[in-house]
Amino acid sequence: MPNIAENIFERLRKIFGVDKSEIAKILEKIPIFSDLNLVELNKIEIITHEREYMDGEQVFHEKEPGAGMYIVRSGSIKLSKKTVVGEKELTTLKTGDFFGEIALLDESPRSATAVASGKTKILGFYRPDFLELLKRDPRLGSKVLLQLSQMIAKRLRATTDATLKGATNGNETES
Repeated sequence: MPNIAENIFERLRKIFGVDKSEIAKILEKIPIFSDLNLVELNKIEIITHEREYMDGEQVFHEKEPGAGMYIVRSGSIKLSKKTVVGEKELTTLKTGDFFGEIALLDESPRSATAVASGKTKILGFYRPDFLELLKRDPRLGSKVLLQLSQMIAKRLRATTDATLKGATNGNETES
């Protein structure tokens, strides 16, 4: 059931034609924010931080403590990992992609290095802001936390399935 603030905001939006901000439109496409209404998206928008990176500039380095998650607003980010034979590119993230979300839960070392590929704008959603949100607005913080937990559980299931499939395939013998 919407609260009074949501009803007022919705009426003002209809009267004055106020639409979602560009950032709110980006946020609502991210799985952990997809269940949020416009008022909640605006609260998240307020605590995101935008930064522009130049080509080759590092967002974070493998093994440094995680500070938060990032959303690519424009441009692209290359994720890579050091291996015995050198740097291995894992993937390239484009506009609307997100990464680093585990850092919202803990400050474990980053598993990869993130580097801007060309001029890139990203939105940062940092752990201290998320923890403050959980205290200040437990309902909203819990909604985000639930979505984050469900997304991580889904990825863990996929990883487990792939591992089990690999283990099964590796142990098959010919009859």
